[in-house]
Amino acid sequence: MKRFTLSVLMTGVLGLAAYTFSGAQPPAGPDGGPRRGGPGGGRGGGLAALRDANLSDEQKAAIKAIRDADQTPGPDLTSDGRLRRELQAELYADAPDAAKITALQQQLNESQSARLARQIATDQKIAQVLTAEQRAKVRERLSRRPPARDDGPQRLE
Repeated sequence: MKRFTLSVLMTGVLGLAAYTFSGAQPPAGPDGGPRRGGPGGGRGGGLAALRDANLSDEQKAAIKAIRDADQTPGPDLTSDGRLRRELQAELYADAPDAAKITALQQQLNESQSARLARQIATDQKIAQVLTAEQRAKVRERLSRRPPARDDGPQRLE
């Protein structure tokens, strides 16, 4: 009886621990890796800065139209994720091909640059919809944000 009670208790504790840790995982991005962006980053991250800007209905409609027009096909996060996986696979290959690594790095740089250029162009159009007072509120809100997290190389521990 003691053995049964102990096994039930241990199963409950392990189940609770597994449930707790499963909720602690960060949400996955479209490429299966960690979600990029957050405050000010990624698609829609900059819209959080507009929250206190008291937008009129016309401004909201204009911003929605700008964002919808920006949904044009182009380099996206899934292609970046694919390129990152290919690059990492080549880096850790038994015989890494330096030319392929350089080519993948260049493709990833070009993809990210194109996406950043599109985001900047969209943000410029949105800024033109705002009044001077609203832009001042957005600047003030952005200045209160914590610095962006560095998503650079991960340290192995």
